[in-house]
Amino acid sequence: MHYKFLLSLAVIVSLAVSCGVIEKQVNKYTGHDEEKIARLKKEGRKCEAEILKVEDMNITINKNPMVRLYLEVMPPGEPSFDAQVEMVVSRVNVPRTGDNVTVYYNPKDKTDIIVE
Repeated sequence: MHYKFLLSLAVIVSLAVSCGVIEKQVNKYTGHDEEKIARLKKEGRKCEAEILKVEDMNITINKNPMVRLYLEVMPPGEPSFDAQVEMVVSRVNVPRTGDNVTVYYNPKDKTDIIVE
């Protein structure tokens, strides 16, 4: 009896750990990577960006679409640069070409960027 309990407990713990790992990977691919968000908000630069193009990726998560945003990032006092961000957006508030958004980016790696 004791052996079955320990085996069951080990299976439950391993499943819980696996779910956490899977959730982190899903969050990274959907633009909800909490570690990246916290890091860029703390260490990155904040500026405005204009949406040049919105591309539907044909992926839906919790009935919300995943999109690829093509951005022109405009840091003050520096030349603008283009960037891409993939993220899940609200289906009732999908960004449009020409909209302005706030972004945080890593000045050493301009591909390391999030949309607020």
